[in-house]
Amino acid sequence: MPVGKREEFEHIVKQEMPRVFNAAYGLCGNFHQACDITQETFLRAYRSFDRFEGRSKISTYLYRIACNVWKNSLRKRKIQNFTSYSFGLNTKEIDVPAPENGSPEEDIRKSNNRKIIMECINSLTPAEKAIIILRDMEGHSYEEISEILRCRAGTVKSRLARARQKLSEKILPFREELTK
Repeated sequence: MPVGKREEFEHIVKQEMPRVFNAAYGLCGNFHQACDITQETFLRAYRSFDRFEGRSKISTYLYRIACNVWKNSLRKRKIQNFTSYSFGLNTKEIDVPAPENGSPEEDIRKSNNRKIIMECINSLTPAEKAIIILRDMEGHSYEEISEILRCRAGTVKSRLARARQKLSEKILPFREELTK
């Protein structure tokens, strides 16, 4: 790779790595696996950077690679375990920032709420989880998600609606606990 392209890629890595990592962590729910997905994403992007045509934003390109790496890791786990992959809460605690005027009880309540919601998200299928993460947690537009997942924007909207409905149904039994 020419020096100018290498410098450009280094700039992209510095700018996009936190976002790619956050998306990977949201998808897999495991710190170490998210690190592996992020590393593999940038390695694949580096290898194919000369072929990137710029028809989409570089961030969209990277998210597409990250989603593919995550899906491949799910397939590998299924093959290795000879069972279907099921998501669980990751073993690393989720960091919940303390509210500015919050009490310890409030911190615990918010932490518990976040754990319940993440458990519900983790119980979705990989496709449902990906679309919820990309739209509702990462804030991507329908058009960006359609490029990442390689489907039409209308398909993204309908899949997102179904995923949100399923998530709502999963959260419903915890409604009282979440509204305390």
